[in-house]
Amino acid sequence: MLLLFNLIFSSFISSLYSFNYQTVEHWRYLRQEQPIDNPSKLSSYFGYSLAVHRSSLLIGAPRDHSPHDIITRRGTVWKCEFRLHDHCQRVPFRRDGEANVRVGTSFDNKTDQWLGASLAANYDHIIAGAPFLKHRINDGHSIEYEIPGGARIGKYGTSLSMIDNTQIYSPSFLNWYSRNYNQEGYSEFGFQVALSKRPERIIITAPGSFYFRGGIHSIPILNYNWIDTRHPFTAPHYPWHDVGWLRYPSNYSSNEYDDWCYRGYALAIGNFNNDDNQEIVVSIPKLDNYRGAVEIMNSNLDEYSIRTINGIQMGEYFGASLCVVDINNDGLDDLLIGAPLYTVKKDGRILADAGRVDIFYQTFEHKLVRKQTIEGTREGGRLGHALTNLGDIDKDGYNDVAISIPFINYGSSSMVHIYRGSKSGLILKPSQILQTPTLNGFGWALQGQFDYDNNGYLDLAVSSIQTETVAVILSRPVVRVETRLQHSSPTIPLNCTLLSNDKCFILTLCIYLNDESYQQSKRDFLTYELQLDYEKNSVGQRLFFRETYRSIKKRHFKISDRICHDYSLYMKDDVHDKLSPIRLHINYILSSKSDPNIVPPILDPENSTFDYNIPIQKDCGYYDICTVVTKILRITCFELFL
Repeated sequence: MLLLFNLIFSSFISSLYSFNYQTVEHWRYLRQEQPIDNPSKLSSYFGYSLAVHRSSLLIGAPRDHSPHDIITRRGTVWKCEFRLHDHCQRVPFRRDGEANVRVGTSFDNKTDQWLGASLAANYDHIIAGAPFLKHRINDGHSIEYEIPGGARIGKYGTSLSMIDNTQIYSPSFLNWYSRNYNQEGYSEFGFQVALSKRPERIIITAPGSFYFRGGIHSIPILNYNWIDTRHPFTAPHYPWHDVGWLRYPSNYSSNEYDDWCYRGYALAIGNFNNDDNQEIVVSIPKLDNYRGAVEIMNSNLDEYSIRTINGIQMGEYFGASLCVVDINNDGLDDLLIGAPLYTVKKDGRILADAGRVDIFYQTFEHKLVRKQTIEGTREGGRLGHALTNLGDIDKDGYNDVAISIPFINYGSSSMVHIYRGSKSGLILKPSQILQTPTLNGFGWALQGQFDYDNNGYLDLAVSSIQTETVAVILSRPVVRVETRLQHSSPTIPLNCTLLSNDKCFILTLCIYLNDESYQQSKRDFLTYELQLDYEKNSVGQRLFFRETYRSIKKRHFKISDRICHDYSLYMKDDVHDKLSPIRLHINYILSSKSDPNIVPPILDPENSTFDYNIPIQKDCGYYDICTVVTKILRITCFELFL
């Protein structure tokens, strides 16, 4: 099967409130083209899941099929290296070549296994879930059981393209109680996967286990032997590592009303207590009469849940997406929880499935407090379908967040909102809105925290499984300008008029760029417009440039790390307003040479303008404070009447 991955420069993406994500000529698209002889004519769901491994973007295509493959719709994990841009290749999981692996009286069926439905990676490992893999066993009495779900984890060595070892995990099938359909028969093991750092563990969810209450599997990884085999269950049944401990917290409810609650629908890793170990965050979207909940539990799953966060509205699918990120840079992980089916009721309107994201901030007492909420404004939009931590995309010291709205008006359009972090929390007005009219379902999956073009700024991947496209959106380098003004005297003297031949008032404007900003923009040009007495109209303006007799000065020059210009100014002869200061306003514009291979920098909007006040000399004493002295003179008039 010949797969073509096209690198395409976008010309139809729009952006509102744009900051430093590039939106036109520098967007890159990765597309999987289905061959003409595709017998199924089904979408491969290319972009169903996304992850980053070393210097590569991982893309899950769980229904991918090759006509030369003996396995029908095996599913694929594609690995697209940043440095090659338009080249992607299959992740070569070993033990993956046979359609049916037989061991004794059992075999596994990989047709429609959905390999790549979930993805996670760190520097050494890639793990891919296959929640519909079917492992069929015979109990020796002509009774067969099918246990669905599995996950493959590959370990990379020194080679970037070859996996040194592959392990395959599936639920326990050796114990009789796991064989019934109401136990592990519909487990969907591998629905979500994650890799924790402290301690090093593989986390796998199975939301269909035990009457669809769902289960969480936590498996240790040991550095010296990679996979821990000292587990308290029967030895692995080749080629499987049999994950036999389906654990729940000690306070796990046995209430039958918890059936069909889908524990493990979404999964995240973060630190939410006072130790160095990371905790597991899982959602239960149908718990509590479909209001949903999110549980935070220890990575070994042997203690009570650290805490439970409950949803608000019935049917909102609270916890459909999770995102752990330190928003305010206080060193503590915060938590975003998406509820894409939330119905917004506002101003007499009912917006079904508009969506909602709740933002919980962790206090220094390790409590999670709901401080902010973002509600959708478009019916059917499903705001919060996907969330991702972008990292610090503009290098202001705070992590940023992307939130997708993929089904506006039930699929007619899509958006991805970019929100900037700050010391006080998430800035709720989007700094950028990414939108495309041609990619239906744009925002199905999001992935941040990778630098695709190696320019030092983090980029974003957004998928559309309906069009089998992943858009790689590059970040523009941010140039920060520091403005310094000096003047020859603290106040402007009134006698500094055009008639005076001396340069009685000199203004020095200096522009500084830090080293990073200079390196990013040294090939570019900067234009500034300096306007004197900015708040006055043309009639009331009091200060002018001596060489032009005007109050506005424009300058265009090639960027350097430090630029200074001197200006001689003069006052109008007859000034009526001597009390209010003269306001100076500077506006900067950055212009770049057109180069399709370089993403142009952009000015930080927070310092693209500069305002400064200069007082007028008023001869009001040492501190230049004028005091109004009022005198009332009484005059008595006598009139003589005849």
